[in-house]
Amino acid sequence: MSDPGPPAALDRTLTPDDLDAYLRLRETTFGYPGRTDEVVAAFTARLPRTHGAFVAGELASAVTRHDYRVHVAGSIVAANGFGAISTAPEHRRSGHVARLMRAALTAGRDAGQGWNLLYPFDAAFYARYGWVSVPTGVLLELPPERLPAGTPRRLRRVDGPAAAGLAAPYARAAATRTFADTRIGGPWDAWENLDGAPGEGLLRYASDDAFVALRLRYVDGEPHMEVLDLGWSDAAGRDAVWGALAAFRGHVARVRIHVPWDDPVALDRVRGHAGTGHPGLMARVADVPLALAPLRAVADDDAPLDLPPLHLRVVDPYAAWNDGVWRLEPGPTGTTVTPSRSAPDATLDVRGLALLVSGAGAPLDARRAGWADGGGRALATVAALSGGRRPYRSLIDAF
Repeated sequence: MSDPGPPAALDRTLTPDDLDAYLRLRETTFGYPGRTDEVVAAFTARLPRTHGAFVAGELASAVTRHDYRVHVAGSIVAANGFGAISTAPEHRRSGHVARLMRAALTAGRDAGQGWNLLYPFDAAFYARYGWVSVPTGVLLELPPERLPAGTPRRLRRVDGPAAAGLAAPYARAAATRTFADTRIGGPWDAWENLDGAPGEGLLRYASDDAFVALRLRYVDGEPHMEVLDLGWSDAAGRDAVWGALAAFRGHVARVRIHVPWDDPVALDRVRGHAGTGHPGLMARVADVPLALAPLRAVADDDAPLDLPPLHLRVVDPYAAWNDGVWRLEPGPTGTTVTPSRSAPDATLDVRGLALLVSGAGAPLDARRAGWADGGGRALATVAALSGGRRPYRSLIDAF
């Protein structure tokens, strides 16, 4: 008698009846601690956004979709992120995650979300399905004397709720970045991470164009500073942030800080001072029209650009709805994206497309990776849709 093989999997959205199985799967794969009321409430809320694979009635794998809004190239867009991707050890390497992620991408498309973000356990695993690593920041650990002096006393102390004092300068800073969270809506309130009771050593400072939040604590008897969040929208704001931190010279022995990857401080200090342990970010174009339509033909100061229309071939075997030729007509208020049967002016793997329009790389970078082919002018037009913005996402927004 021939071997019938493994039983077929049944994929579906989880229901309240699956809560115990979902928690058990998380405990098996991540060692999630305990079942407090808070944990149970959080996982119950995730059930309608969690796709599960069941084998012989047992929950074998699960992918949870988080919905939020992010800044991309100067526009605010709907996006989703995958979290809690888990498979029981006895069901691994059976293709469950690949199927569930495609189903979750489809659900995101149906909800009008053109982008997907995730923090990978293994970047190579997700790269084979069309995600690309994008640089967001460099984690530095160094003495405060190694930071720029800046201009002290430009930022004011912020008391009370973090959102009330920091939301406005954060919004201005986030608008200059791609993949920065709006912190409006979403599955949780990131501002809660910046709220603290008196005496906890949590300090916040802000002006109209900049902000910084930090915590003072003792490590092995020495005062250390951990910068929890920071941002600026112009050169004066950047100078003010460094000035606020420089005021702690002689007070703290070490500073732990997540700096935007393209900032001169990161470039100057990464050698010998880079830390480890911060999550890397991966991005994916979940739907070509939804992702590209909000992108405008403007420079980083919103001055209109005269970008020509083009026909772009997108290669995406995993998400077949993206695979094909698209006509792009960039304009100052957005880009018209329509399917086309015309010969393409250039070809981009979906990873190369995310690299260019997010500002994470240039056409030559995509060519060298084997993700781009064809006319340089067409590829330069696609890259110009980044609006001069580059990726940055604060660690407090990691999901």
